[in-house]
Formats: sequence, C-alpha cells, structure tokens
Amino acid sequence: MSGSDLIGRWGLEVGHYSSMDDEWITFWPDGSGEREHARPFSSELVFFHWSVVRLGLVSLEAYSAFREEEGQIADVYDLPEVTEARYRIQSESRPLLDAPIPVLHVDGWGSREGYGFITAELTERDRWQGPTPELPDS
Repeated sequence: MSGSDLIGRWGLEVGHYSSMDDEWITFWPDGSGEREHARPFSSELVFFHWSVVRLGLVSLEAYSAFREEEGQIADVYDLPEVTEARYRIQSESRPLLDAPIPVLHVDGWGSREGYGFITAELTERDRWQGPTPELPDS
C-alpha cells in the first residue's frame, strides 16, 4: 500500500479558534515523518518512519523524541511505544470553515480530536530546521 492518502501536513487547530500553540503531524513521501507540538519559544517533537501495513493500519517507528526551547535541546524523551496504529480519514466540519475538510485520526498517536488537512505540497523548507539530539549510529 502506498499511503498516499496520508502524505502531507495535518494540523490539530485547522478550522478551530486557536491559542498560541498547535500540533502538526507530517507524513513525507519518503516514509519519514514528524509530529510537533509547537508553542512560542518551545516545541516538542517526535521523528518517525512510517509505512502503511494495509488500508487503515499504519506502522509508526519513532526514532527521536525531544523538547526544544529557544534553539536548544532542553530534554530528550523516551520513544512512544505505538508501533502500529489504526487510522482513518473522514470529512468533518470545523467551526471556522465553510465546508467540511479531510481530518486524520490515528489511534494512540497524538490527539483524539483529529488533524485537519493542511497541504500535500511539501518542500524541504517544511522539514524541521531546528536542533536535533545526536542519534547513535544504527
């Protein structure tokens, strides 16, 4: 399975009244991904490899999880334990949008509320540009 329906950036606050933080999950066509909870001056990130096992089931293999504050690594976390998760994409209404949008739900990975579709048009500038912890050679 290609997983082309997952490719792109999805955001928790899309179409909602927003505070000063948001959470995004990005699935890159090369099988890498990132989940970021961003706040002013701070982000919590999980980097992962992904592949679709079968329709509605995705393999998520996290390889780095950390918190960044003002350009510095502030904390390194244990990796999430979910390795396979059910997912679904469904059309949902959001308070600030005139029409329903695709919303991604991934069981056990991120928010229960679902991530609204932002874009499938990703460039290298969309990848995390901040610091990352040193990773052991694998």
